[in-house]
Amino acid sequence: MVLKAKDFVPLLKELGGTEFTDIPKLLSVARDRHDYKFPHETKDFEQSWRSVKGKGLERVVGYVLEREIAGLDLELLPLSALDEYIEIDFAEYGRHLPDVDLAIYQPSKDRILAILSIKSSLRERATQTAFWRLKMHGFAKTRDVQVYLVTPNSDDILRSDKPSKKQRAVLENDIDGTYIVNSPGVSIEEYLYPETQSRLKLIGELVPDLQNLALR
Repeated sequence: MVLKAKDFVPLLKELGGTEFTDIPKLLSVARDRHDYKFPHETKDFEQSWRSVKGKGLERVVGYVLEREIAGLDLELLPLSALDEYIEIDFAEYGRHLPDVDLAIYQPSKDRILAILSIKSSLRERATQTAFWRLKMHGFAKTRDVQVYLVTPNSDDILRSDKPSKKQRAVLENDIDGTYIVNSPGVSIEEYLYPETQSRLKLIGELVPDLQNLALR
């Protein structure tokens, strides 16, 4: 059978992976396995792979992050638990949750520190995350919640080419932080412009940043 999102965490374990930097290798192996079993003669492989990759990435990032924050004053919460914390009021059109994937909760202070939008591809997705960040920062209840985007940068939009892609410009200006799920040995310098402030970071900085948020 073709790969499903639920197979990504078991596959990471099978490969001996335990860290964020093991995820790019996982995605490569997962694509090969999905391809091997896929009925190419009847369906569109790329469309199928994009769907399973996005959902699988969300699961595996959540799995690794949960391991990373174990023992800290931090928890992952599902969307179903977020209504009272981050619902956005659209007046006569009701109250709605932002389109996010994971939330970081601090039990000792009963507050949401950050929400994570996990995207394998940034095309048309950067502006979606930026929209929710701007909406949340416009309300007193949610203006202190940080909005982060986590991505393996599969379409290589975040490289330090000039002029920058539109998606990079949006992320640098309208998202609180973008964390690149990198392979071992990758340097953040590959993404930065010299002498320019950036909101791009490698995924290894996510948990320390969450710990710093918890101290505020």
